[in-house]
Amino acid sequence: MASNTASVHADPSWFVGPGETDYLAWFVVGLLCLAIYGIVVLYAAFDRRAEHRSKGTPLAKTIPTMLTIALLYEIFPLDHFNILLPLSAILIALMADWARFNLGHADTVPEDADKPVLAGGKADD
Repeated sequence: MASNTASVHADPSWFVGPGETDYLAWFVVGLLCLAIYGIVVLYAAFDRRAEHRSKGTPLAKTIPTMLTIALLYEIFPLDHFNILLPLSAILIALMADWARFNLGHADTVPEDADKPVLAGGKADD
């Protein structure tokens, strides 16, 4: 003879019934968005600092490029991209740094460039 006494367990405290709003899920989604925003802000601050400190060095463009690629790999799932994409970006930055550092400093401006030049050819003091 079988007995029909089924042991019924109570719903867990986090269970939300159909048609009800799950406030915990919305809170976690908001917290996740804030965490991603915080990571981006911290990377941007570090990138700004690294770019400022790398002025005049041979890797002035390569370092911020590598930091940007690291940010992209940390935030987004980039497994489906070919590894040649970030490597080509790093190589382009290396070539730009090499050209800037070895072939001439076209981005440097003389100290007296902001002074107006008079008709005689001398800068106004």
